[in-house]
Amino acid sequence: MLHPGESYFLESDLQQNTHSESIDNQEISFYNLTRMEFIVNSVDSAGQIHMSVRYRDLLISMLAPQLNIDISSASGKNKMLSEMVDMLELHSFQMVMTPAGKMVSLNGLDDFFVSLTSKPAADSSEQEVILKTLEEAYGSDAFHSLINLFVYVYPVIQPMSNWTNDITYYFNTKAVKMVNRFYLTKSTREAVVIQGLGMLNAMKEFEETTGMGEVKSAVSGSQTYDFRMDRESGWLDRCISRQRVKIETTIVRSSYLPAGLRIPSYTETTFEVIGGRLEKVSDIQEP
Repeated sequence: MLHPGESYFLESDLQQNTHSESIDNQEISFYNLTRMEFIVNSVDSAGQIHMSVRYRDLLISMLAPQLNIDISSASGKNKMLSEMVDMLELHSFQMVMTPAGKMVSLNGLDDFFVSLTSKPAADSSEQEVILKTLEEAYGSDAFHSLINLFVYVYPVIQPMSNWTNDITYYFNTKAVKMVNRFYLTKSTREAVVIQGLGMLNAMKEFEETTGMGEVKSAVSGSQTYDFRMDRESGWLDRCISRQRVKIETTIVRSSYLPAGLRIPSYTETTFEVIGGRLEKVSDIQEP
Protein backbone atom coordinates (compact mmCIF):
# COMPACT_ATOMS: atom_id res chain seq x y z
CA MET A 1 0.00 0.00 0.00
CA LEU A 2 1.28 3.46 -0.92
CA HIS A 3 0.73 6.40 1.45
CA PRO A 4 0.65 10.19 0.95
CA GLY A 5 4.06 11.80 1.34
CA GLU A 6 5.97 8.69 0.31
CA SER A 7 8.26 8.74 -2.75
CA TYR A 8 9.27 5.90 -5.05
CA PHE A 9 11.36 5.34 -8.15
CA LEU A 10 11.51 3.04 -11.17
CA GLU A 11 14.58 2.70 -13.36
CA SER A 12 14.22 0.88 -16.68
CA ASP A 13 17.22 -0.30 -18.67
CA LEU A 14 16.01 -1.23 -22.17
CA GLN A 15 18.12 -2.79 -24.94
CA GLN A 16 16.46 -3.45 -28.28
CA ASN A 17 17.62 -4.85 -31.62
CA THR A 18 15.55 -4.94 -34.80
CA HIS A 19 16.30 -6.83 -38.00
CA SER A 20 14.23 -6.23 -41.12
CA GLU A 21 14.35 -8.52 -44.16
CA SER A 22 13.92 -5.60 -46.53
CA ILE A 23 16.03 -4.93 -49.61
CA ASP A 24 18.91 -3.48 -47.56
CA ASN A 25 18.44 -5.77 -44.52
CA GLN A 26 17.99 -2.89 -42.10
CA GLU A 27 19.46 -3.24 -38.61
CA ILE A 28 18.42 -0.90 -35.81
CA SER A 29 19.85 -0.89 -32.30
CA PHE A 30 18.19 1.11 -29.55
CA TYR A 31 19.16 1.73 -25.93
CA ASN A 32 17.09 3.62 -23.40
CA LEU A 33 17.73 4.27 -19.72
CA THR A 34 14.66 5.76 -18.03
CA ARG A 35 14.46 6.77 -14.39
CA MET A 36 11.17 8.01 -12.96
CA GLU A 37 10.48 9.44 -9.53
CA PHE A 38 6.98 9.36 -8.02
CA ILE A 39 5.54 11.38 -5.13
CA VAL A 40 2.29 10.10 -3.61
CA ASN A 41 0.23 13.26 -3.20
CA SER A 42 -3.01 11.73 -1.94
CA VAL A 43 -5.23 8.66 -1.86
CA ASP A 44 -8.90 9.42 -2.55
CA SER A 45 -12.01 7.80 -1.09
CA ALA A 46 -12.08 5.22 -3.91
CA GLY A 47 -8.53 4.17 -3.05
CA GLN A 48 -7.09 5.75 -6.21
CA ILE A 49 -3.52 7.00 -5.83
CA HIS A 50 -2.67 10.53 -7.05
CA MET A 51 1.00 11.02 -7.88
CA SER A 52 3.44 13.60 -9.26
CA VAL A 53 6.02 12.11 -11.64
CA ARG A 54 9.32 13.31 -13.05
CA TYR A 55 11.90 11.83 -15.41
CA ARG A 56 15.52 11.85 -14.23
CA ASP A 57 18.95 10.85 -15.63
CA LEU A 58 17.67 9.98 -19.10
CA LEU A 59 19.91 8.34 -21.66
CA ILE A 60 18.82 7.46 -25.17
CA SER A 61 20.77 6.05 -28.11
CA MET A 62 19.65 4.83 -31.54
CA LEU A 63 21.81 3.58 -34.40
CA ALA A 64 20.36 2.74 -37.83
CA PRO A 65 23.19 2.88 -40.44
CA GLN A 66 20.96 2.24 -43.46
CA LEU A 67 18.67 5.10 -42.41
CA ASN A 68 21.63 7.37 -41.65
CA ILE A 69 20.49 7.76 -38.03
CA ASP A 70 23.01 7.97 -35.18
CA ILE A 71 21.49 9.61 -32.10
CA SER A 72 22.97 9.57 -28.60
CA SER A 73 22.20 11.87 -25.69
CA ALA A 74 25.33 10.64 -23.91
CA SER A 75 27.81 11.86 -26.55
CA GLY A 76 27.02 15.55 -26.08
CA LYS A 77 27.50 16.07 -29.83
CA ASN A 78 23.88 17.00 -30.50
CA LYS A 79 23.06 20.25 -28.72
CA MET A 80 19.37 20.18 -29.66
CA LEU A 81 18.92 16.67 -28.26
CA SER A 82 20.75 17.55 -25.04
CA GLU A 83 18.64 20.67 -24.54
CA MET A 84 15.36 18.82 -25.06
CA VAL A 85 16.38 16.02 -22.66
CA ASP A 86 17.34 18.63 -20.03
CA MET A 87 13.96 20.34 -20.47
CA LEU A 88 12.13 17.04 -20.06
CA GLU A 89 14.00 16.29 -16.83
CA LEU A 90 12.85 19.64 -15.41
CA HIS A 91 9.19 18.93 -16.21
CA SER A 92 6.77 17.20 -13.81
CA PHE A 93 3.40 15.67 -14.63
CA GLN A 94 0.56 13.94 -12.80
CA MET A 95 -0.97 10.49 -12.87
CA VAL A 96 -3.75 8.67 -11.05
CA MET A 97 -3.79 4.89 -10.67
CA THR A 98 -5.83 2.21 -8.94
CA PRO A 99 -4.47 0.15 -6.00
CA ALA A 100 -3.77 -2.64 -8.53
CA GLY A 101 -1.54 -0.26 -10.53
CA LYS A 102 -3.87 0.42 -13.46
CA MET A 103 -3.55 3.97 -14.77
CA VAL A 104 -6.72 6.04 -14.57
CA SER A 105 -5.42 9.36 -15.93
CA LEU A 106 -2.24 11.13 -17.05
CA ASN A 107 -1.91 14.91 -17.29
CA GLY A 108 0.85 17.31 -18.26
CA LEU A 109 3.06 15.13 -20.44
CA ASP A 110 1.36 15.69 -23.81
CA ASP A 111 1.39 19.44 -23.20
CA PHE A 112 5.14 19.37 -22.74
CA PHE A 113 5.77 17.70 -26.11
CA VAL A 114 3.39 20.12 -27.81
CA SER A 115 5.47 22.98 -26.40
CA LEU A 116 8.64 21.44 -27.85
CA THR A 117 7.22 21.56 -31.39
CA SER A 118 6.99 25.35 -31.19
CA LYS A 119 10.62 25.72 -30.15
CA PRO A 120 12.62 27.49 -32.95
CA ALA A 121 15.18 25.27 -34.68
CA ALA A 122 17.89 25.93 -37.27
CA ASP A 123 17.34 22.50 -38.81
CA SER A 124 13.65 21.54 -38.90
CA SER A 125 14.29 18.03 -40.26
CA GLU A 126 16.73 17.29 -37.41
CA GLN A 127 14.22 18.67 -34.94
CA GLU A 128 11.53 16.38 -36.35
CA VAL A 129 13.71 13.26 -35.95
CA ILE A 130 14.71 14.17 -32.38
CA LEU A 131 11.16 15.03 -31.34
CA LYS A 132 9.82 11.79 -32.77
CA THR A 133 12.54 9.76 -31.04
CA LEU A 134 11.97 11.45 -27.66
CA GLU A 135 8.20 11.18 -27.86
CA GLU A 136 8.37 7.50 -28.77
CA ALA A 137 10.71 6.90 -25.81
CA TYR A 138 9.23 9.23 -23.16
CA GLY A 139 5.84 10.47 -24.41
CA SER A 140 2.46 9.58 -22.93
CA ASP A 141 2.12 6.36 -24.96
CA ALA A 142 5.58 5.16 -23.87
CA PHE A 143 4.89 6.08 -20.23
CA HIS A 144 1.50 4.36 -20.35
CA SER A 145 3.14 1.22 -21.80
CA LEU A 146 5.80 1.15 -19.08
CA ILE A 147 3.20 1.50 -16.32
CA ASN A 148 1.07 -1.22 -17.92
CA LEU A 149 4.05 -3.57 -18.17
CA PHE A 150 5.70 -3.05 -14.78
CA VAL A 151 3.20 -1.43 -12.38
CA TYR A 152 -0.18 -2.88 -13.39
CA VAL A 153 0.73 -6.33 -12.13
CA TYR A 154 -1.73 -7.17 -9.36
CA PRO A 155 -5.21 -8.70 -9.76
CA VAL A 156 -8.27 -6.55 -9.19
CA ILE A 157 -9.67 -9.17 -6.79
CA GLN A 158 -7.31 -10.54 -4.17
CA PRO A 159 -6.08 -13.00 -3.09
CA MET A 160 -5.52 -14.96 -6.34
CA SER A 161 -2.75 -17.35 -7.33
CA ASN A 162 -3.11 -16.71 -11.07
CA TRP A 163 -4.86 -13.96 -13.00
CA THR A 164 -5.00 -12.13 -16.32
CA ASN A 165 -4.62 -8.41 -17.05
CA ASP A 166 -5.51 -7.07 -20.49
CA ILE A 167 -3.51 -3.97 -21.43
CA THR A 168 -2.79 -1.65 -24.34
CA TYR A 169 0.86 -1.62 -25.40
CA TYR A 170 2.43 0.80 -27.86
CA PHE A 171 4.99 -0.82 -30.13
CA ASN A 172 6.64 1.57 -32.60
CA THR A 173 3.69 3.95 -32.02
CA LYS A 174 1.22 1.16 -32.88
CA ALA A 175 -1.39 0.48 -30.18
CA VAL A 176 -1.83 -3.26 -29.77
CA LYS A 177 -3.71 -5.40 -27.30
CA MET A 178 -1.67 -7.51 -24.92
CA VAL A 179 -2.89 -10.22 -22.57
CA ASN A 180 -0.65 -10.74 -19.53
CA ARG A 181 -1.14 -13.88 -17.47
CA PHE A 182 0.51 -13.76 -14.03
CA TYR A 183 1.31 -16.45 -11.45
CA LEU A 184 2.04 -15.93 -7.76
CA THR A 185 5.05 -18.22 -7.27
CA LYS A 186 6.36 -17.22 -3.81
CA SER A 187 5.44 -15.02 -0.87
CA THR A 188 7.72 -14.21 2.08
CA ARG A 189 7.80 -11.57 4.80
CA GLU A 190 9.92 -9.30 2.61
CA ALA A 191 8.82 -9.97 -0.97
CA VAL A 192 6.23 -11.33 -3.36
CA VAL A 193 7.54 -13.20 -6.43
CA ILE A 194 5.34 -13.14 -9.53
CA GLN A 195 6.04 -14.67 -12.94
CA GLY A 196 4.18 -13.85 -16.11
CA LEU A 197 3.72 -14.41 -19.81
CA GLY A 198 2.25 -11.85 -22.17
CA MET A 199 0.83 -12.46 -25.64
CA LEU A 200 0.76 -9.51 -27.98
CA ASN A 201 -1.48 -9.53 -31.02
CA ALA A 202 -2.96 -6.68 -33.06
CA MET A 203 -6.70 -7.09 -33.60
CA LYS A 204 -6.39 -5.64 -37.09
CA GLU A 205 -3.72 -4.72 -39.61
CA PHE A 206 -2.26 -1.21 -39.55
CA GLU A 207 -2.38 0.79 -42.78
CA GLU A 208 0.15 3.57 -43.38
CA THR A 209 2.33 5.27 -45.99
CA THR A 210 6.09 4.79 -45.65
CA GLY A 211 9.16 5.19 -47.81
CA MET A 212 8.21 1.90 -49.45
CA GLY A 213 4.76 3.20 -50.42
CA GLU A 214 1.35 2.24 -49.08
CA VAL A 215 1.65 -0.73 -46.73
CA LYS A 216 -0.27 -2.68 -44.15
CA SER A 217 1.32 -4.47 -41.23
CA ALA A 218 0.42 -7.12 -38.67
CA VAL A 219 2.00 -7.28 -35.20
CA SER A 220 2.43 -10.35 -33.00
CA GLY A 221 4.75 -11.36 -30.19
CA SER A 222 5.30 -12.50 -26.62
CA GLN A 223 6.88 -11.28 -23.40
CA THR A 224 8.09 -13.00 -20.23
CA TYR A 225 8.27 -11.46 -16.75
CA ASP A 226 10.04 -12.28 -13.49
CA PHE A 227 8.91 -9.86 -10.76
CA ARG A 228 10.07 -9.35 -7.21
CA MET A 229 7.72 -6.96 -5.38
CA ASP A 230 8.17 -5.38 -1.95
CA ARG A 231 5.74 -7.08 0.43
CA GLU A 232 4.91 -4.01 2.55
CA SER A 233 4.35 -1.37 -0.16
CA GLY A 234 3.62 -3.59 -3.17
CA TRP A 235 6.10 -1.51 -5.21
CA LEU A 236 8.46 -3.16 -7.67
CA ASP A 237 11.91 -4.25 -6.40
CA ARG A 238 13.17 -5.81 -9.62
CA CYS A 239 11.92 -7.31 -12.89
CA ILE A 240 13.69 -9.01 -15.74
CA SER A 241 11.56 -9.14 -18.88
CA ARG A 242 12.20 -10.30 -22.44
CA GLN A 243 10.05 -9.44 -25.43
CA ARG A 244 10.00 -10.83 -28.98
CA VAL A 245 7.89 -9.10 -31.61
CA LYS A 246 7.32 -9.81 -35.30
CA ILE A 247 5.92 -7.23 -37.70
CA GLU A 248 4.94 -8.50 -41.13
CA THR A 249 4.59 -5.65 -43.61
CA THR A 250 2.68 -6.21 -46.86
CA ILE A 251 3.08 -3.87 -49.82
CA VAL A 252 -0.28 -2.50 -50.96
CA ARG A 253 0.99 0.02 -53.53
CA SER A 254 4.58 1.02 -54.34
CA SER A 255 6.52 2.64 -57.18
CA TYR A 256 9.33 0.08 -56.99
CA LEU A 257 8.08 -2.97 -55.03
CA PRO A 258 5.46 -5.49 -56.19
CA ALA A 259 2.05 -5.36 -54.51
CA GLY A 260 1.54 -8.27 -52.12
CA LEU A 261 5.23 -8.54 -51.19
CA ARG A 262 5.60 -9.46 -47.51
CA ILE A 263 8.55 -8.12 -45.52
CA PRO A 264 9.02 -9.44 -41.98
CA SER A 265 10.99 -7.69 -39.25
CA TYR A 266 11.96 -9.07 -35.87
CA THR A 267 12.57 -7.10 -32.68
CA GLU A 268 14.06 -8.48 -29.46
CA THR A 269 13.94 -6.33 -26.34
CA THR A 270 15.39 -6.94 -22.88
CA PHE A 271 14.08 -4.91 -19.94
CA GLU A 272 15.77 -4.77 -16.56
CA VAL A 273 13.66 -2.66 -14.20
CA ILE A 274 14.51 -1.87 -10.59
CA GLY A 275 12.49 0.13 -8.11
CA GLY A 276 12.25 1.13 -4.50
CA ARG A 277 11.35 3.79 -2.00
CA LEU A 278 13.15 7.13 -2.07
CA GLU A 279 14.28 8.54 1.25
CA LYS A 280 14.74 11.95 -0.36
CA VAL A 281 13.00 12.76 -3.64
CA SER A 282 14.23 15.32 -6.15
CA ASP A 283 12.48 18.67 -6.29
CA ILE A 284 9.14 17.69 -7.84
CA GLN A 285 6.53 20.39 -7.55
CA GLU A 286 3.19 19.12 -6.35
CA PRO A 287 0.11 20.31 -8.27
